[in-house]
Amino acid sequence: MSSYVLLANLRAGRCSNTAEVRLLRFWEARNVRKDGELMSLDMLLLDEQSTLIHGSINSSRVDTFRRRLSEGSVYSLSGFDVARANPKYRLSDSPVSIRFNDGTFFEPKTDSDKDIPTELFRFRSHEQFLALANTNRELPDIVGGVSSVRSTITDGLRGPQRVMVTLRLEGDVNVCVSMFDDRAVTFQTKFDEHVSKPRVILFTSINPKVVGGKIHVFT
Repeated sequence: MSSYVLLANLRAGRCSNTAEVRLLRFWEARNVRKDGELMSLDMLLLDEQSTLIHGSINSSRVDTFRRRLSEGSVYSLSGFDVARANPKYRLSDSPVSIRFNDGTFFEPKTDSDKDIPTELFRFRSHEQFLALANTNRELPDIVGGVSSVRSTITDGLRGPQRVMVTLRLEGDVNVCVSMFDDRAVTFQTKFDEHVSKPRVILFTSINPKVVGGKIHVFT
């Protein structure tokens, strides 16, 4: 029987111990240079000590695990590979990441006695966004009041779709969040579903840039 392991104690190599984690979010990673070819199914996992870690399922194994994935659910995880985290586009502060292999056990655990938080965000101040801008080092989260929403979709313009949301952060600092194509359409659809327009919006895993001397973030 495998022993229990906390995410903070993971070391590079094959791990046969068992972790209990909450699946916060998962998404498809696609190669835009190869017509959107699926590269992997990526996710964020969280344990009882609020350690956040990036997990990845190679495209060849996606069909094996996809149907088991449910955001917000707790899972028992064992038999996975631990690798050094990519220093670029970091989604967590952990020095390592998890990679599923053919022998990985990943099943829902409905009787867990672990007190795992239901969510965790990596917010940054405006000054920290400035320091991260154009570095591609990490992809933090952002939340703010909605000042304006501009959309080529609602304007009925042809060509590439774009939605730009201006958020007001603490200190009355404005930041423009830009989304393109499928992400723009998905956002606009969800935004339009609200009877009353949202006054506060949270975006996760954004990439800050300085454009024209001002902070812009891209999803």
